[in-house]
Amino acid sequence: MSDEDLKKLIESNARAIEALTDNFASFQQEWQKDRKGIYQLLGQLTRSMSDFYEVQSDFYRRFDQIEERQAKMTEILERLSPPENNQ
Repeated sequence: MSDEDLKKLIESNARAIEALTDNFASFQQEWQKDRKGIYQLLGQLTRSMSDFYEVQSDFYRRFDQIEERQAKMTEILERLSPPENNQ
């Protein structure tokens, strides 16, 4: 291999390394951007789940209140209703 061929080979390898380095840097930036997006989506999902459980808890609390009111109303009606004669 002549000196000229060796210089061309070195130059070609240098360009290939530079292209790979640039490509890797671009890939790394995209990966970090995607990672940031995933973390944002996970944050939104967490907030949504928290909101859902808060609404669900409120629903069950209100449902319990309705049951308590219904039980009180039934008790009041039973006290106010005249006893039935069993004949």
